Amino acid sequence: MVRLLLALSLIVTTAMPVLSRSLDAYIKEAEKASMAGDLDKAVEIMGKALAEYPDSSTAYAYMGIYKGRQAGSTENFLKAGALSTESFHFLDKAIELDPNNLMAHLFRGIMGIKVPSFLGKLDEGISDLEFVVKAYESSPNETRKDLAIQAYQMLAEAYRKKGDSDLASEMEAKSLALSSGEEGTAQGQPAKGESPVQTEELSISELEEKVKDDPQNVQLLTDLGKAYSDSGNYAHAEEILRRAISIDSTYAPTYKYLGSVLSLSMREQIYDERIHQDTDWAAKRAFEIMRVLDKAVELSPDDVEVRFLRGVMGVNLPFFVGKLEQGIADLESVYEGESPPELKAQAAYYLGIGYQRKAMTYWRKVISNYGDLPISKMVLEAMRPRIEKPELSTYTRPFVFIDFIIGFKDELAPQIAVWVETEAGDFVRTIYVSGFSGYAREVQVVLPVWAATSKFIDADAVTGASIDLGEHTYTWDLTDANGERVPEGSYVIKVEATFWPSNKYQIIAAPIKVDSEQDRTVVREGDFVPYLEVSYLP
Repeated sequence: MVRLLLALSLIVTTAMPVLSRSLDAYIKEAEKASMAGDLDKAVEIMGKALAEYPDSSTAYAYMGIYKGRQAGSTENFLKAGALSTESFHFLDKAIELDPNNLMAHLFRGIMGIKVPSFLGKLDEGISDLEFVVKAYESSPNETRKDLAIQAYQMLAEAYRKKGDSDLASEMEAKSLALSSGEEGTAQGQPAKGESPVQTEELSISELEEKVKDDPQNVQLLTDLGKAYSDSGNYAHAEEILRRAISIDSTYAPTYKYLGSVLSLSMREQIYDERIHQDTDWAAKRAFEIMRVLDKAVELSPDDVEVRFLRGVMGVNLPFFVGKLEQGIADLESVYEGESPPELKAQAAYYLGIGYQRKAMTYWRKVISNYGDLPISKMVLEAMRPRIEKPELSTYTRPFVFIDFIIGFKDELAPQIAVWVETEAGDFVRTIYVSGFSGYAREVQVVLPVWAATSKFIDADAVTGASIDLGEHTYTWDLTDANGERVPEGSYVIKVEATFWPSNKYQIIAAPIKVDSEQDRTVVREGDFVPYLEVSYLP
């Protein structure tokens, strides 16, 4: 824990970015409080900064730092878990606002390595730290150097946790070399005496002139076709790329860009006047896209962008094209290979689409071929959306109706808690909590806010089977944990959700007034519990 606190201290003292004067003043004041041991004061100061600068990635990053320091300084397991969750929340927000905020990546990386291994943050932490060192290697400066030194140190610890002592030693050596100023040429920079490669980027008009002078130059034609495609003029791009292929049918980039142009133009124009002239136009275009991309892969089998494009089209084109399995295979090769992280992420997304389609294909076969068997009923039940609106007229008034949506599906059903607090934040009653959390309680808390607030006093009565993706409704009969009727006033309904193994987290809250008048609040916030509606019916 001491090492964690030391690492967190180094971040702030060595990585102070250039800030606007007023935000800089907030940060300096918060750091002064933190160094004096008053972390609560530091958090309070950054809370004020965030109120004034709600869109500042830097403000969120510093709040994440101080929340993490609080987590590292407490021996209370529940409190440490809640503070760690809050720290990740602020750091995630910082990176959402500015994906290149190196300080936020560095601290989130340290947190990922330092928190307990069962939270599954180690690999994400390594990715964050690698992001920091790659940023330094691509564009060195003194501020990035300080961050990179710490990132290498933490990567060494991370790789030791993973059992890779050789890679850990390599990271330690890089940290030492960087600290002593003896590092070699940064990755991605030209070696001494070499000139950087210059990439000539020409406008459409400049390319047109060059093509006039050399009309048989396939590379120039391909560049011109790509330029027109980038400008959104797909018809002209298609014409030029087809001309290039008629000159040389072995130049792989031409097929690559033609496949892209055909795909884009089909997406934008699939329902235009050509359908009236030829009802098979879309089908013919789909088959042509795959023929072009098959040729591109044949000519350049190691081009991951071509594999990715063919994979995307394979899982998205209609079933009669028959390329679903090939598309999945292409995307898996991109995801499993040495592809850039952004391309890997996109490949994973489209793999999800591909496997969803594959699953639905099997289910449709059951309905089509075995509709008279009981298993077909199970398929229909699995397809049916889980939306069951209760008949509110059957409930005894007054009561509060709670309606929310779980918007993300993980490998396991999420852990969810729904509870009521007073406007002042005092616990009133738990409405529902998932079975694992309700029974495990403090042994392994994955709903830290509910756990700290409720102290499990009414968990036995409301623990139920896990709920998952979809809409869910509950009612509150206006009684507290002891079964006593609550007085009129303002209350807050909270929903907390933790997903495993992705470790995604969200808490959402909606105020509601309980008195003689009907009241309703709708909150749309976040991605994992994107909708919460609370209604009071007197």
